[in-house]
Parts: sequence; C-alpha cells; structure tokens
Amino acid sequence: MSFAIFIFITPFAQTSSCLDILPNPDVSSPAFQEFDRYIQVLGVLKFYAEPGVSDAKLIHAASIGAELLDNDEDGLIDDVELGEQLSLVNSIMPLFLEEGSPAEEAMMENFDETFCVHAVLYSEEIAPEAPLDWFSEASLEEILHTINGCGHVELYPSMFALWPAGASQLTQAMDLARGGQFIGVPGSYPEEAWFHYTDVTCDYECMAIEYLYWAIATNMGVLNTPDICEAIEEEWELCSPELLETIDQMVYWIITNTSNKLPQQAPNGIYCPIVSVSETTLKVPPNVYPNPSNNQIAIDLNSLSPNAKICVIIETSGREVFSYEINSDSQSVLLDVDLVSGMYFLSLYSKTEVLLYSTTILIN
Repeated sequence: MSFAIFIFITPFAQTSSCLDILPNPDVSSPAFQEFDRYIQVLGVLKFYAEPGVSDAKLIHAASIGAELLDNDEDGLIDDVELGEQLSLVNSIMPLFLEEGSPAEEAMMENFDETFCVHAVLYSEEIAPEAPLDWFSEASLEEILHTINGCGHVELYPSMFALWPAGASQLTQAMDLARGGQFIGVPGSYPEEAWFHYTDVTCDYECMAIEYLYWAIATNMGVLNTPDICEAIEEEWELCSPELLETIDQMVYWIITNTSNKLPQQAPNGIYCPIVSVSETTLKVPPNVYPNPSNNQIAIDLNSLSPNAKICVIIETSGREVFSYEINSDSQSVLLDVDLVSGMYFLSLYSKTEVLLYSTTILIN
C-alpha cells in the first residue's frame, strides 16, 4: 500500500501542479495495455494517457479533476462519500492520442464492469495554455461527465438519476428546461425551452448528463463571454450565472445547494493544495495523543469512525514506515509504532484510500 501526501507550510503563488506521473500499473490488463502513464487523483479517479499524449496534458487534465473533487483545494476531497463511490466503481478518465488510437481500440474491445468510463478525452481537446477556453478545451466538460456519471448518479439517485422513470430532481429540472419530457429528440423544441440539444445520437440519459454540465459550467462563469454565448445558444441559452439563477431556478438550487457538494469555483488546471498537516478542516478532529510520544500513540476517532480504515505514518522524506488497518467498529486505537526519534506525518484514510485527516506527530 502506498500513499502520497503533499505538504506545504508557507503560502506561495501556484505556478505548477503537485501531481506525480507514474508508470501504468495495469499494463498487463487487455483494456489498459496501450497506456504508458497514469495519475491517480485523491485516491479515487485515475487518468491514463497513451504514448503521444504529453505529460503536460496529462497533468493538466488530472489537475482539473483534482480541482473539481477538492474545489477548495485544501488537500481533502470535498465529498468523502462521492470519493468512496468513484473508487468503488474504479472510475477511469482515459486520455487518447486520437480517435481510433491503439489505446482506444484496446479499451473498447475489452470494456467490462471492472471499471467505469463515462467520457473520454483526445489529445487535441486538452489545452493547458487555455484551461477555460470552451473553443479549444474539453477537459472541464468530459471530466465533469465522468465524476457525475460514475459518482453522483448512482450515489444520489433521487437527486441525480438520469433516467426518466421515477424522475430525479435533475431530470425534472431538465424537462422544464426542454419544455417537456421528450424521451427521444423531438423534431423541434417548444419556444419556451432554453435547453434544446438536437443530436439524435444523444438519448434521454445523455441529455441529462449534458444538461448538468451546462448548468455547472454556467454557474462557474466559464461560458459568460459574447463569443461563447453565441456559439452555444443553439443548444444552451443561459450562458451567464445571472441568467441561470433567474430562469432555471430548479437546477440552480440543485447545483448550489451546499448539501450536494458540487464544485462552485472554476478550475484553472493547477492543483497544488497549500495545507498544514497540523490542522484539519474537520469540525470534530480525532484526538491523537500523547504528542510528543514515546512510541505508543492513542487515537480517538470521533467523527471519523466508522469511515477511518487505515492509519499510515510517513517520514518527512516521504517514506512510509508504519501502516495499521483499523477495525470498522473501533472508536479508538492504540498503536505501538517503535520508531526512531523525530517528526512524522500521521494520516487516516478510508478503506478506498481517501485521505480523511493528517497531522504531525513527534516521537521522543
């Protein structure tokens, strides 16, 4: 088991992403054999790139994924349950060199239920130099499709289910936006509709996932330029946050409701969270004591139980020196760590390796 923690104590201007490119760990799998590199974001979403897709584009796409999952960029995923779901279904974002490339053919020929792919990106659709340019950059849209389709839809069906039967809040809002419930693509949309996608290959569920993207992107403000508004008006009329809030009040409530934990801030393709591991964003952090310690450390899990499954201790060099699996019913644990004197980083993870909490510890 291996974990990566990025720790920065002094604030600085972000100019690059703190993500590591690793060799493809699944090269023996027929579906993944043509990829050569990957980045796993926050332990829950994997970005695979095939030869010819540049490192810069891989890092850019993975950084946008990280920003969408950790929108406040504090180093922790915003919705732990969403992270669990994405990890459970083995969520994948493939980056192909081009349509019909060897990696795309291999993945499509060997597609099965061991992984979830809800969208793909081609190299020409990734523009690190223009992260919010709708005309040249598709990363935001396709990665949102993946997070929504592999995560939100199954995890929160009453809110985000895509199918028309037993309509979710999302599909009810879409039916209003389209001027009615159209299972197929209608010959023409009612005059009052503001979402009128005409691609006949896009079924009802496809329409719903597209609609969710338009709403989130609009709320982020990334579509609000005269050129983009004109380019998308044939499909989507509400290109500004103000229009969205005024006209599509139902979907605006869905995406801004804090209980849904959807990203509100537009990503910029740079992910390097500035966090102090001696602090936590948890309202009720676990109590780690004594600290300093003489090789015996007690942890009261508090709000993390039963989510906390794995405790890891890492040297300041980044080397893992201790790992402990926590019983699901445990309210506290007592660790005998037997480490040399010094400072270490203690982290608690969920069973799917979602980081829940980190702190510094001193061993006397």
